[in-house]
Amino acid sequence: MAYSVQDAGTHYWYSDDAQRERSVAVLEAMRTYRAAEAAMRSRTQRSMGLGENDLLALRYLLIAKQDGRTIGPKELTAYLGISSASTTVLIDRLERSGQVRREHSPFDRRALILVPTASTDEEIHAALGDVPARMVEVANRLDPAEAKVVIDFLTNMRAAVDEIDAHAAAGTPPTPSSPAR
Repeated sequence: MAYSVQDAGTHYWYSDDAQRERSVAVLEAMRTYRAAEAAMRSRTQRSMGLGENDLLALRYLLIAKQDGRTIGPKELTAYLGISSASTTVLIDRLERSGQVRREHSPFDRRALILVPTASTDEEIHAALGDVPARMVEVANRLDPAEAKVVIDFLTNMRAAVDEIDAHAAAGTPPTPSSPAR
């Protein structure tokens, strides 16, 4: 029986089966992590009485506040990928529940900024418990080389997903590309 060059590569002692098994194991671990994270978000949303976009908006506003940045409705709209009308409804809902305040921008009195309330930060921390600290503890166990591998992997996975999303929005099929290095 004659083997083609293609057959030789898959039947040789260093076949791609081991690499495929590693890849599948990595993707399965990532899938189960995402499922656990989604469950954590769902528990947080239920305990705070929030929807998905509400929680995403609050987290975004809290991170911006910690970074010393201000966020306006337009930037929040872009971040969430929703319409400006939906953003207005979301902000109204968060304002009514005391999660967010609208304030005039210190740089342009015509512009509005969104400020998360102190209770919002406390509520999110109470709902999450010590999860963020435990996550940091796990990340701290990585040595610099391991951290770089994880960061590069997740960055490349995000780029692959963003590429799929961009093609879906444009109505064109994604093209296979080599992973970024």
